[in-house]
Amino acid sequence: MKPLHSFHGLEMEVRSFDGARAVRVVHPAGQRIPAHRHDWPLLTLPALGGYLEECEEGSVAVAGPAVILHPPGRCHANCIHASGMETFSIEFDPAWLGAGALPRLFDRSFYWIGGEIPLASRALARLWADPAAGEDAVRSATANFLFGAMHSAERPAPEWLPRARAQLAAGHGVTALDLARALDLHPRWLAQAYRSAIGEGLHETVLRGRVEQAVRMLRSTDQPIAEIAVAAGFCDQSHLNRAMRRFTGRTPLQVRGEREALAALLS
Repeated sequence: MKPLHSFHGLEMEVRSFDGARAVRVVHPAGQRIPAHRHDWPLLTLPALGGYLEECEEGSVAVAGPAVILHPPGRCHANCIHASGMETFSIEFDPAWLGAGALPRLFDRSFYWIGGEIPLASRALARLWADPAAGEDAVRSATANFLFGAMHSAERPAPEWLPRARAQLAAGHGVTALDLARALDLHPRWLAQAYRSAIGEGLHETVLRGRVEQAVRMLRSTDQPIAEIAVAAGFCDQSHLNRAMRRFTGRTPLQVRGEREALAALLS
């Protein structure tokens, strides 16, 4: 039986079992989601955009690779960024998961921002999205992922990270070599350290930013997709298609077709 709550976003079901399901959830830019609770535990894996969340633990800013786990009944509210927000979200009945082995799972909300847990979450999302993966395999992988997350050690962010982010946000043409020179670090070491700290590689960060820009243009203009691809920094429309499928599981044409449904959420 599905829980009764609403995600307050545009939902696209990926797959479901009797006791768990995965959905892609899209929130329009600037949406304010009032305080709400979920009936099942909710595991959220951000794909694009970001939001500010108000919860019992305080204010948490989420953008880029992250993993959020809300236990059932935990109250939280969200303010979606100007770029919108898209997540891969997994909700499950604790009985389906066999969560008795994870006693800390429902103590509070958990936020893993950057680092090894968001990096590991991508394999979990791929497995959920694989129609050939059986329910037992998906359940086992979900339980193992949560067990690993609960027992992970928190690492402080490196001092150079804010400067690296500022450099990457400055323009499309920043390469790993450019960034290493700006930070006075070895390029190979920086690439590995960045991936470990953020949960994705330098190229992935740049690519995700381009996809976010393309998504904004698809939903706010009637420009041809080929022109949007070039404006967002892609070589051509085919390059945009591949990148958008990688981050959203959909084509640019499908993303453009979601405009009316997202506008209705704001109204």
